[in-house]
Amino acid sequence: MTYLCSTQRRRAQVLAHSSLNGIDYVEVIGAPGCGSDLDLTLLRPPLVAPSVDQIYISGGAPVNVLSAQMIGDVPSRTLRIRLDSTGDFSTYTLSLRAGENAQDPPDTFDPRLSEVTFSFKAGCSSVADCYVESCCNENAPPVPAINYLAKDYDGFRQGMLDRMSVLMPAWNESHAADVGITLVEAMAYVADRLSYMQDAVNTEAYLDTARSRISLRRHARLVDYRVGEGCNARSWVCVATAKDALLLPAGTNFYVRTAGVPPVLSPDNPSQTALLKALLSNGQPVYASMADALLYQEQNAIDFYTWSDTNCCLPQGAVGATLSGNLTTLQAGSVLILEEVLGAKTGKPDDSNRVHRWAVRLTEVRTSDDEGKPLVDPFNSAPVTEVTWGIADALPFPLCISSTLDAEHGGNTISGVSRAWGNVVPVDQGVWVAAESLGTVPDAPEAPVSSGCTCSGSTDAGVTLVRYRPTLASGPVTFQLPFDPLAAASTFLNPLTDASAAKPQITVMDDNDRLWTPQSDLLASDEEDLVFVLEIEDGGAASLRFGDGQYGAAVDPGQQFVATYRIGNGRDGLVGSDALLHTVTTLPLISVRNPLPAAAAVDAESPEHIRQHAPFAFESQLRCVTEDDYAVAALQDSDITQARGTMRWTGSWYAGFVSVEPASSAPSDLATLTLSRLDPLRMMGTGLAVEDAIIVGLRITLAVCVASNRFQSDVYTAIMRRFLSGSSCDGNVAVLKAENFTFGQTVYASPLIAAAQAVDGVVSVRLVRFERMDEPSSTPRQQGYLTMGRLEIARCDNDPNRRDHGIFSLQMEGGR
Repeated sequence: MTYLCSTQRRRAQVLAHSSLNGIDYVEVIGAPGCGSDLDLTLLRPPLVAPSVDQIYISGGAPVNVLSAQMIGDVPSRTLRIRLDSTGDFSTYTLSLRAGENAQDPPDTFDPRLSEVTFSFKAGCSSVADCYVESCCNENAPPVPAINYLAKDYDGFRQGMLDRMSVLMPAWNESHAADVGITLVEAMAYVADRLSYMQDAVNTEAYLDTARSRISLRRHARLVDYRVGEGCNARSWVCVATAKDALLLPAGTNFYVRTAGVPPVLSPDNPSQTALLKALLSNGQPVYASMADALLYQEQNAIDFYTWSDTNCCLPQGAVGATLSGNLTTLQAGSVLILEEVLGAKTGKPDDSNRVHRWAVRLTEVRTSDDEGKPLVDPFNSAPVTEVTWGIADALPFPLCISSTLDAEHGGNTISGVSRAWGNVVPVDQGVWVAAESLGTVPDAPEAPVSSGCTCSGSTDAGVTLVRYRPTLASGPVTFQLPFDPLAAASTFLNPLTDASAAKPQITVMDDNDRLWTPQSDLLASDEEDLVFVLEIEDGGAASLRFGDGQYGAAVDPGQQFVATYRIGNGRDGLVGSDALLHTVTTLPLISVRNPLPAAAAVDAESPEHIRQHAPFAFESQLRCVTEDDYAVAALQDSDITQARGTMRWTGSWYAGFVSVEPASSAPSDLATLTLSRLDPLRMMGTGLAVEDAIIVGLRITLAVCVASNRFQSDVYTAIMRRFLSGSSCDGNVAVLKAENFTFGQTVYASPLIAAAQAVDGVVSVRLVRFERMDEPSSTPRQQGYLTMGRLEIARCDNDPNRRDHGIFSLQMEGGR
């Protein structure tokens, strides 16, 4: 893993070493921008010159190494590398390796100085400094979530208070006598009364007037809408163990912080009975492990290894790191939690950024080299471990590893600002209630006698069913998402998106030891299926509905049932970070904690939400008729960023032509895949074709007058960053970024001039060229705008490898 470090000491340390060597720099030999030879200068003359098989060049258009030989006076530090061709504008990496298929450098070369990046076009003229400054950005704080579906007094009050805390952060009054609280509660009361008046006139006959949530659920099922019953909360717990290879069984409970209670309690210790009682009766959510876990002492706490460098950080988007120690117990599939534990400027734990915590699932763990020897730093023989995780778990923020304290706190350089925690166990909310009696099935009511008569003078009695719908004593019943041990760690805490994915945690056993299982409905069940439906009222009370002998097996009078189920569901079970600090077990554990707050909890769907969504669920469009239908259907694929449909007469029939703009990660056969996906949706007798969007490159040139006290190169760099790359440090989106343009969008010159004018050091801006590359004309510049066709998308990427995607240039005037 490459860190971004402001202090780089590795080169000096390698030079001071008696035998280690490394790369000093590389030069491109030849005409500017066209060189096909490289001069690789080493820190000291090598004992054996690197061969062609040991030189690997990657990046951009491929180039091949033809020969390599030392040049200059003996002993020489410069290796002349001859290539078959020059490269493009991309950044290339030259690496020295031990052999053709090896990953390690040659024996005498330092692993951190065995590769170097360069550009074949570095000799091309430029008014700006070619040095790219690396930085670790700080993301803006997340926008607070506001519940826009509040329907009662508490919800309205909390929503208003949440909004007030955003608009007036300094106002934190909570006393009932405060005028602000009084006004908020008065408005919440009025809103609650209005909501009650709407519900008070309802009846159970229709979907939009039903009061009972069970009635709403049944109405919704008739229109093929599945009501969401919510989902329990999840989190990751780090367990510190005092013994290696310790098996922590699934179902181990974890409890919220309780004052005066140690981290680990033993149920067999009589002296801890009072503490155990206090822990179990604290009224807080209880979590349980979802899978067995093997615990190891070396994973209790893990330090990062920075290869002797200081002031380092893992940048945003990082997918790997180097860890201290030979961590052989780590393996692909293990979960680590990366956490900032010290303040970067003060060195105090209380000043650490609690947001900088992230869970990753390892995809590769490297503890040995190509020869099977433990992986070490050749400079000091310190054991290290290289770990990699998936792109889905890429760091969403920069993570500080080491830093320099500010002057107030000594100005010293410290390490261990962040650490990694192993022995990570997935947990979710819920407590099991075992063998709760549901009573005895009563006799069927007396059958009514039908009116009227037959020719024989007899009457037929009607058929009645047993009325048995027991209600559980506790609630709410837990609805749990299945645990995927191979999924990315970041997805574990994602909220529920499919109402049918969460399953109720309940089973029922009858007096004949037959197991009855829950179903969402009984429509697909036959008369022998031992199933039931769990129906939940608005208050959380859950009742069981069994089959009628046709749709699901019917219960018999006199039968007895017991239920085993789990309680704890929804957002009420959410706990903050470092809240789960206790467990009850006989295992030799040291401590437990959850560095990340619980998440993924979803409340059961409210009655109002059912009323709003159920009537329209069956209207989900499964056909394409209009042009917009094709565009909407195409955009269901995340690999397509923009789409537009067009109906054309082909001479014999109509055909739908779908123009798409693929995402950067889209597969090469996207058009074929999209055609296969849309084909079942088209109308009979209508053709279908998928084509790429028409990309129109723009040529834009601005004349910029620079202030007399500013350097042209600084202003040039700032404008190019503002227009093309955006600022990687403040998160601004570039003005000419591709996502800012869509089909048929008119491009105006005024926002471009305004963006350039806003750059510090710019006195004035003048538009020199503003035209399509395929139709050069001065008219758009005079008009101040460029029009696009219906299927055209404007682009100005300024990519030297794709000149047809637009050129953006500056004419700098004035300044220094």
